[in-house]
Amino acid sequence: MMKKIEYKDKSVVENLYKLDDIYCLTSSIYWDGGYQTDATLKDKEKFYHFADLFSSAIKDIIVNFDDKAIVGKEISEKPYIFEEWKDIKNYDSYNNLKEYINKKSCYEIILPDDNNIIDYIVENNFRYFTCIDLYLPKRKIILQPSCHTEVFIYSKEYELVVPKIKEILKDYPEINLKKYNGGF
Repeated sequence: MMKKIEYKDKSVVENLYKLDDIYCLTSSIYWDGGYQTDATLKDKEKFYHFADLFSSAIKDIIVNFDDKAIVGKEISEKPYIFEEWKDIKNYDSYNNLKEYINKKSCYEIILPDDNNIIDYIVENNFRYFTCIDLYLPKRKIILQPSCHTEVFIYSKEYELVVPKIKEILKDYPEINLKKYNGGF
């Protein structure tokens, strides 16, 4: 499973977050913070279908870039990685992820051994329980699943990254890659 690490080069990540032009994985379906508490089974089915698609795409991106992902307190645009909802401990998805990640640590995720961790991160970020970003150190890419059912991509080498991601997304016709500039 995940290996706890010390990540010391936070300036690389901070500089990526300062980029003005970033890309985003998106789809025709949009949720703001996951599904509502009164969601039907069909609504939940649709949400988890897309969460699974995005999780699979993220895994394929990590593998195709022959990389690992680093997650944790030093890899986040926000000052925290877990949200502080008063009833958050009532949600099984939050508790599943909390078993693996301590908010004061950083971890190395290596696929395929840690496939479930990526699933947990995407589900929790999409439901706005967490704000966990994935940093790919070889290519210096940040993948940031958001509570808006999107994945923001930060890189200083888009000319190398974008064509490869477009190729990967051919297997995911429901997911689009777009340039993000504050809105679409």
